[in-house]
Amino acid sequence: MNVSKPIPIYKDLWAWSFALAIAGYPLVGLLSSVTARADDKLSIAFRILVVCLCGLSFLFSDRQKAWRFGDVWLLSFAGLYLLNLGIDYETRGASDTLVFAMITSIVPAAFLALSTNRWSEINVAWALFAVGALSVVGIVWLQHSGSSAVLLDNSDRVHFERLNPISIGHAGLTTLIASYTLIRVYQRKILKFAIFAVAVASAVVMSLAAARGPAVALACCIILFPMLRPRFMTMVMCWLFLAGAVLVLATTDMTPLLDMVHPTGTERTNSTIGRLKAIALSWELFQQNPLFGYGPYLPLFGYPHNMFMEILQAMGLLGMAIFVPVLVKIAMAVKFLADRRLVLLPLLTTQAIVGAQFSGSLWGAASLWIVVTVLIFRVNAMRSFDLRARGRVMWRSYAQFGAPSGAR
Repeated sequence: MNVSKPIPIYKDLWAWSFALAIAGYPLVGLLSSVTARADDKLSIAFRILVVCLCGLSFLFSDRQKAWRFGDVWLLSFAGLYLLNLGIDYETRGASDTLVFAMITSIVPAAFLALSTNRWSEINVAWALFAVGALSVVGIVWLQHSGSSAVLLDNSDRVHFERLNPISIGHAGLTTLIASYTLIRVYQRKILKFAIFAVAVASAVVMSLAAARGPAVALACCIILFPMLRPRFMTMVMCWLFLAGAVLVLATTDMTPLLDMVHPTGTERTNSTIGRLKAIALSWELFQQNPLFGYGPYLPLFGYPHNMFMEILQAMGLLGMAIFVPVLVKIAMAVKFLADRRLVLLPLLTTQAIVGAQFSGSLWGAASLWIVVTVLIFRVNAMRSFDLRARGRVMWRSYAQFGAPSGAR
């Protein structure tokens, strides 16, 4: 695998494929809600489009020996999970989860990971920024224009017919991460203003959604990044931002947010109660077969809304034993990129993993699968290039300084 030459953002198919796979689904949900489409035709067409674009990115890239940059633990975990999902699909009548997981998560992740030689942090950030900006600006405009497409749940959180508050919050956070990545490099004044405006809109969208997962993921990004890159000013600025956010929340009515966290009421009025019941049921199913797990399908609730609990339920202690090395690999990869001042993948990875502890399922977590797979493949490729470069330097040094006198 060779490093490709930089290409303009409008020609970077890989960057747009990655951006649409990560940040495109909230935009499609928003369009479906505004156009009052009650079917899934638009969503299905978009998912097929993403798979086709990722496949083209794979075909047009240098794919030589790309598999060697993978990780045996990650591939083992994915294989075991898909095997359990297939068995569950046949025996317990789980719906089209296997097909959905393959089309939405596994296939795009494999195509993008096997073509990471096309990776360009700035191009990917611009693509994520463009796709995310359409979503967050559209949501803010619909909210302030009083559109009938805007809905409020029992906690006064903004959502749409085909777009829930959690997806809205993550759309805002992804766009905020892309904005931060872009603002760190030199930009023209007009571009800086546009990036800042979209970042503000992203923060507003996150406050309108008031979802726990995105909010905690943002806090983890703010706390984690200064620890990865121990610079005093970076630490001070990040923690000042976090303190300012807490101050803003303290001066506003946090009753809806506290109602979501405090487990009182019923499942209809408080989603926390439903999640706690789902986790309790998941734990009971895990205890039926602790070694190999019960299976991915969770009766009544669908999934436990917690990544670690779902791994125990679906694959038991065997699956968790395979996932722990994957988690270690992820942590090492995040540190590797952060040491090289590459922030986009570390922050997206933090967002995906933290968000998976609050909502969603493994079979539907497209962003988690794609980001983690691309992260591991990309870092393994970069390490391989570093070792190759060091080997060439060492060989040249030996040839230059170790040759006998007069041999040159």
